[in-house]
Amino acid sequence: MKGRTVKEFPCPDDLWPQVEAWAAETGFTLDRQEKDRRVYHKGHWLVMAPAFVEIRREEARVILEAWVKADLYLIISLLSGKKSETGIEAGGLTALIPRRRAREAVNRLLARFGQQPVA
Repeated sequence: MKGRTVKEFPCPDDLWPQVEAWAAETGFTLDRQEKDRRVYHKGHWLVMAPAFVEIRREEARVILEAWVKADLYLIISLLSGKKSETGIEAGGLTALIPRRRAREAVNRLLARFGQQPVA
């Protein structure tokens, strides 16, 4: 399993209003909020591996990290010493459906800022 998916791009003036609108549209819930950092999640590990998106503003840049956290199937991977999270890129069978759903949602957010989608 790969680590978190990371995208970096120039910070728009309306970053947080756009992020809030995206979260409302896609069903992501705000977990943590700091001045220049927010973490959102969608899903519950009992039903399907939850997806997380962290957005940080660092000066004139935005750093977006997205990942799927361990569900019952990923826990098997944990037993073999792998990390409890995986990025949202396409490829492989690990957390296939949660990664696809997270990727679709994150790509909607990236499109708002004119950025290339996660493949």
